[in-house]
Amino acid sequence: MVVVNLYPFRQTIEKPDVKLAEAIENIDIGGPAMIRAAAKNFKFVTVVTNPGRYDQIAEAIAKDGCVSGMLRMQLAQEAFQHTAAYDDCIQNYLKEQINK
Repeated sequence: MVVVNLYPFRQTIEKPDVKLAEAIENIDIGGPAMIRAAAKNFKFVTVVTNPGRYDQIAEAIAKDGCVSGMLRMQLAQEAFQHTAAYDDCIQNYLKEQINK
């Protein structure tokens, strides 16, 4: 099981006085790579990027001793969606900086 919380890039850039250097420091590099690797291997790995799923996953493990293949695939899809949204936020911020 891989559980990853990314650096808080969106929360950082929402600060009214954030500087470019601080924003850049809050771009997570390793986290998205771990998420993508785990999601790619969902047949064998449960990847969790949404804390709202913790109870469901814990219940599945308690009940069945594992996470079903369908749930692992759903979690992988969510993981790829999560990293895509994270990357989109970063590229939009940088585009705004360029256009200033």
